[in-house]
Amino acid sequence: MEFLDQIMGYLQPVIDFFMPGLAAHAGDGSVVNWMPLGIQLGVIALVLALLMREFGAILIFTVVGVIIHVIVDNVMPMVRGGASAADFEFAAFGAQFTQTDYLLYLGALATGYFLSIIVLSIVKGIFFRGE
Repeated sequence: MEFLDQIMGYLQPVIDFFMPGLAAHAGDGSVVNWMPLGIQLGVIALVLALLMREFGAILIFTVVGVIIHVIVDNVMPMVRGGASAADFEFAAFGAQFTQTDYLLYLGALATGYFLSIIVLSIVKGIFFRGE
């Protein structure tokens, strides 16, 4: 267990840095809802890792993962609530990108997608050796 404590010692400053953005946009403002965030991130990262053919495209797939995640974050309330596309406010959506906590949220997503796509690509390489 000392090995896990050492890993968490390295990761905790990163988690603390991104925590205001995660709490504001992936939680209720004070607590992060890790389960829906993890499921959404995991499914998108799994699909992107399966689609990625060479490791040099990791940054492109990270950006694509963050874009897909932002789109799903904004579309899911409309799907669940039965709202139409006319109810979507472009001004409010664009104004999010000037807020520091939203940029921290996007940074946390980018870090999560980068690491998860790397791990899932390694696992894919182990199981699917041939093309």
